[in-house]
Amino acid sequence: MATDYIGISYNDIKSNIQAAFQEQGDFVSKEITIPGYGRKCCLFFLGSQISWKVIAEVGLNIEKLSGSERFDAAFCSLLAPTLSKTTLFQDEMVMAIFEGNTVVIAEHLSIAFILRTHAPKKRSFAESTTEKVVRGPKLAYIEDLDDNIGLTRQMVNSKNLKVEEHQIKENESIKTLSLLYIKGVADEGIIADITDRLHKIKTTEIQDSGMIEELIEDAPFSPFPQMQSTERPDRVTAALNDGRLVLFVANSPFALILPTTFDMLLQSPDDYYERWIASSFLRLLRYMSLFITVFLSSLYISFVSFHHGLLPTDVAMTIIATREDIPFPPILEVLIMEVTIELLREAGIRLPSPLGQTIGLVGGVIIGQAAVEANIVSSLMVIIVSITTITSFTVPSYSFGLSFRLLRFGAIIISAILGLVGVMFFFLFVLIHLSKLTSFNQPYLSGKFFFYNQKWKQIFLLLSKKRALKKPKGSGA
Repeated sequence: MATDYIGISYNDIKSNIQAAFQEQGDFVSKEITIPGYGRKCCLFFLGSQISWKVIAEVGLNIEKLSGSERFDAAFCSLLAPTLSKTTLFQDEMVMAIFEGNTVVIAEHLSIAFILRTHAPKKRSFAESTTEKVVRGPKLAYIEDLDDNIGLTRQMVNSKNLKVEEHQIKENESIKTLSLLYIKGVADEGIIADITDRLHKIKTTEIQDSGMIEELIEDAPFSPFPQMQSTERPDRVTAALNDGRLVLFVANSPFALILPTTFDMLLQSPDDYYERWIASSFLRLLRYMSLFITVFLSSLYISFVSFHHGLLPTDVAMTIIATREDIPFPPILEVLIMEVTIELLREAGIRLPSPLGQTIGLVGGVIIGQAAVEANIVSSLMVIIVSITTITSFTVPSYSFGLSFRLLRFGAIIISAILGLVGVMFFFLFVLIHLSKLTSFNQPYLSGKFFFYNQKWKQIFLLLSKKRALKKPKGSGA
């Protein structure tokens, strides 16, 4: 319950605030005597969150008050440049200090002053580390929410861009989210749906936007991401102009684009920065890579274990020759190599960059060669696993690529049980799941974004940049 400051003496309020922060090692209580008036004032702040330069200037100016005018008017005028607000309540003072502000009280004044002295710890804008492009803007978002919104406004440059702030409160902890959309382009029903889901979140234990996904997505048990995460402002700008919404989370450099469709996750920003022929070829290559990533290893198991007769004789004889001294069945051979590659990939991510790249490359070559020479796996199996590993890296979205890496193991297991029939059933199962999957009640494989904007013509081929860049008209997307 709020405690009224009026009627409490200067020394009492000073003691109360000091008691509230007695366990905070970075808490500073700085008392200053004002010679011109013969009064005292006290500044309260957390030394780890404030700008010491601003504090020094305020303190110096207070000491210079001459006493030539009324104390309350002179004191208020002095603090005006950095003043955020005034308050009468102790709980507001305590919260303001925790937020990085400075609280000032003075003898014979019935209000406290909250000064803007917060100096957030943040890095400068730099190039994206997770979404590389050969051509296009190089800036990426950082962990500061205001800077991210400012960069987005700069790139969108539209008076219709709306920023809605949402706060998740739990006990005395607050987490801030910002929802961005272009009014008149974004669908009002989707805005209401997303807003409702955000209001239902009850925890503030959110360190990154990825933790929000499972709390608001349609199908938490689906392997496919139903929101697109990105640290690229140009991707966010394109999504906003398409009528989508973007969610920023405080202290996270990744924005969430929603709703999301399957084809979005296979698009790269530089598809639109290069010539349409090259862009179309690369986009087709990504779709082919998805199929290879999921099914190449399982097709190998099916043909070697069940369907020799479907292979040309020369090919079948070559495969038999490479497996002549292999003691393991094809399923175990595949799993040994696939798990080894995944371990190497994970180790490469966790190690420092120069060392991680070396471990991934040298480790893969040495282990593959050693496994072949030891007759643990066939040379053809090493080639197949290498191809599936390479194709999995062609997916622009890391989380989307991870989904297909997981599905590969499902396809491998079912192919060892049912052969090609199992592979076909697995393919149909994934296709049915995708057709039923939704992102904020919008179909994952299509949707009104998809057809309204004529985007279905741009799934595989970018035949017209004018059409690709055309903005949606009217309300809704």
